[in-house]
Amino acid sequence: MYIKTFSMQPYAVNSHLAWIDSGEAVVVDCGGEPERMLDEIATRKLRLGAVLLTHLHQDHILGVARLIEATGASALAPAADAALAGQPGYGLKMPMPDVPLFAFKPVPLGRTAFLGEPCLVLPVPGHTPGHVVYFFPKSLAAFTGDTLFRGSVGRTDTAYGDADLLLRSIRERLLVLPEAVEFFPGHGPSTTVAREKAENPFFALKAP
Repeated sequence: MYIKTFSMQPYAVNSHLAWIDSGEAVVVDCGGEPERMLDEIATRKLRLGAVLLTHLHQDHILGVARLIEATGASALAPAADAALAGQPGYGLKMPMPDVPLFAFKPVPLGRTAFLGEPCLVLPVPGHTPGHVVYFFPKSLAAFTGDTLFRGSVGRTDTAYGDADLLLRSIRERLLVLPEAVEFFPGHGPSTTVAREKAENPFFALKAP
């Protein structure tokens, strides 16, 4: 699997393009500059089959309608986040542009497959009720959205946020993955399980 990350405005949202040698591709989240993603897809002659959404906060879905309109791809999102879509600002206490409407299918939790690889759709609630992480064991890659960042975790001061649940979800679902797994978060640089276990102040073991 090949992965290219685009930092999109507003709010420097990481939008990830993943593809394989056959030309099949998926996108994980898409911020407000979808034309950059479409240009890359066209340049590489890729076929976008799905837009995988980690959660339904506006900054991560601004470009989805344009992507699926241009490519015919399906959008998949966690069903438990559907309530956020009916709230002004999706529960975020910050100004945010309106999201163009798009239809999405509920993403199945647990074992599935994308790009010809096994994929585990892991429920990691706390930032939002339905937040999911897409983990590809063969490629040792996980797309973590706004759950876990390099040296930090997602905010929980928005509607439906739950700090205790978020930390528990990360410990039980993400930090138990193999230490070589690379995390591709919704903001900021990538990291690994080993790095976060050793250095993240929310989880690193303190020296005696």
